[in-house]
Amino acid sequence: MSKTDPHISIILVEPIYAGNVGAIARIMNNFCYDDLRIVGTVPQKNDFYLAMHSEHILTKAKLFDDLAAAIQDLDRVIAFSRRTGKNKPVDMSPMQMASYVHSLPGLQIGLVFGRETFGLTDAEADLCPLRCHFSANPDFPSINLAQAVALATYEVYSFEQRELEEGGHKKLDAVSGEELNKLHAYMLDVLNGIGYFKSQETTNWDNFLAKTLAQLNPNKETAYRLRQMFNRFHVLVRGTGKGYD
Repeated sequence: MSKTDPHISIILVEPIYAGNVGAIARIMNNFCYDDLRIVGTVPQKNDFYLAMHSEHILTKAKLFDDLAAAIQDLDRVIAFSRRTGKNKPVDMSPMQMASYVHSLPGLQIGLVFGRETFGLTDAEADLCPLRCHFSANPDFPSINLAQAVALATYEVYSFEQRELEEGGHKKLDAVSGEELNKLHAYMLDVLNGIGYFKSQETTNWDNFLAKTLAQLNPNKETAYRLRQMFNRFHVLVRGTGKGYD
């Protein structure tokens, strides 16, 4: 039996239709993933029926009250959405998502899927720095939840198989999610301290920095240099350095 991939977590936000979660458990088993996290309630009877030979994934699924709790221990988080636009930019295609996931084998990656009815709220989407989008019929872009998970997990799994056949893929020695969050908070703190922000901002700088850092995936040396740079900004404007806890 193939080993499961422990560095990928599938997060479902309040799934409501009986059977979808069971189908997703079976899909995860097909592609060697077993960390299922659910924001909401325990799967229904039909879920176990449709999770053919994959009931163990449902049995050990982790339940959470909200998305923030479900992703708290993850290093990187990617949301899947059918919505696009100026305020909902697409950061990567499914193939690019798979490449990104496999470039960070030492980190825990979360793939987040919203409700069947209306997806993720804006507040939930803001918790996910990166966004992946499946191209589909513009007149009917909404993909069934279980099918969306199937497409995403297949991309990740098949990318890994191609990688094995072709002799490897570049791996990044990126800092953990905890360290990235600390750097993100420090940069915001410095910008706030030097009066960078206007009274009425048209740019969500919090989201911008989170997305930029997640795309950059700095290693320890790069993270240190960024802290050094922002500390110097603070010195130049305020005359004193800004400590880093």
